[in-house]
Amino acid sequence: MSTIDPFEVDLEARDEELWVLPRGDLDLAAAPELRETLSLALRSDAPSIVIDLRGLEFLDSTGLKALVEAHAGPEGHRVSFVRGNDMVEQVLQVSHLDDELRFRAP
Repeated sequence: MSTIDPFEVDLEARDEELWVLPRGDLDLAAAPELRETLSLALRSDAPSIVIDLRGLEFLDSTGLKALVEAHAGPEGHRVSFVRGNDMVEQVLQVSHLDDELRFRAP
C-alpha cells in the first residue's frame, strides 16, 4: 500500500526573519495552501521572508509558479530561498530559475 505525501506548510519567526516551511508534495492540489501562507507572510512586517525548500519531496509547475509569484511580486525584495533536494534543484535548473531566484544558506 503506497502512501501519498501530504502537503503541509508552516510559518516560523526566527529573529527578524519569517520562515515559510513547506513539506511534502507541492503540486496543483497544494499550491492554494502555499499561496495563502505566502500571502500571510508577505503581509507581515518581517523585513525578510525565507522560503525553505528542503522539506519538499516534489515540485511541479503549479507549485513553482506560486514560488515565483512571491519572488516577483511587489514585496519580492524581502523573499529569499533555501535550496531543496536534487529533484527540486532539477526543476529550478530546467526552468532557468536557479539563477533568477535569491538563494541563501540555511
